[in-house]
Amino acid sequence: MSEVEEKKKDKLTEEEDEVVMMACCPEGEGGESIKERVLMRIGGKLGERSNVVMTRLSDEDLKQIDALVEVEAFKSRSEAAAFFIKEGIQARKDLFENVMPTVEKIRALKEQAKQSLSRE
Repeated sequence: MSEVEEKKKDKLTEEEDEVVMMACCPEGEGGESIKERVLMRIGGKLGERSNVVMTRLSDEDLKQIDALVEVEAFKSRSEAAAFFIKEGIQARKDLFENVMPTVEKIRALKEQAKQSLSRE
């Protein structure tokens, strides 16, 4: 393994260790563990999850999710992925607010086209 590859591997290992430490061993927390805070936050944000979405992740992203599942911050990969998708959507709320009116117009135009074709 080259020196560059070794440094990259060490950096990933350090990042994984940091995630695990944050999830299981927070410092300065007044009796409430980060696990409890994450689980409370998840419970409030995920709601009903009845839709299935298949996705592909990089090895590095999967290691991060697996680390959180391993320390029981999440019950499953699915729960972790749903949480982070929800967080990403909330973080880019401005993007969705800009896009959704256009999406609604497109849907209305498609419906008009279907109705127009069914009359002929």
